Amino acid sequence: MVDITLLTLGITNCYLIKGRNGYILVDAGSLYKGKKFLKKLRMLDINPQDISLIIITHGHYDHVGSLASIKRATQAKVAMTPFENKIVAQGKVVIPKGTNVMGQIVSILGKVFSFLFKFEQVAADYLITEEFPLDDFNIEGKIVLTPGHTEGSLSVILDDGRALVGDLAMNKPIGNIFPLFADFPNQIYSSWDKLMEWGVVKVYPAHGAAFSIDLIKERLSIRK
Repeated sequence: MVDITLLTLGITNCYLIKGRNGYILVDAGSLYKGKKFLKKLRMLDINPQDISLIIITHGHYDHVGSLASIKRATQAKVAMTPFENKIVAQGKVVIPKGTNVMGQIVSILGKVFSFLFKFEQVAADYLITEEFPLDDFNIEGKIVLTPGHTEGSLSVILDDGRALVGDLAMNKPIGNIFPLFADFPNQIYSSWDKLMEWGVVKVYPAHGAAFSIDLIKERLSIRK
């Protein structure tokens, strides 16, 4: 089974996936976490240059805040969808829509204080427009398109059934797996259906602990 290591960088869970001769990183955390990232690598006895790819699930500041500094330290390539690349390459802070009252309040506050979340521009090396196998990075899995939280959100599906999904789902508070923010809430359900079609058994969100796909199945069954 492929090793997944959780790295919490600010408010966001980032994940290192170990391949046969190196690593890929999923998401790059909040602002100013580059030094913390390197410290964590030292603790894990991982050379930054052993990370060959950084996959960005979407372009919100808490997922790309430290992308520029981490890219410089690792010299890794960056992969994201064209839609998210337009945002990240411009250093554009986008505050998503709330899906409930709490999310709506946080979204309004985020827009007021968006100037605090400005991040350094980074352009993608790989633009993901369809399923992207990770064979060249010695990882048994693929990058897939899972829109809903944003138009260009993506996830990483490993062949063993584990999925790293960014903000397609969450686990804060416990059991409340529908994301607090989503530009296209109905597409969340469609992307959840895809997770089950791909045989996902365990979900690794960017916010909260990993959980069984059974929670998504229950939520979908209630909706139907």
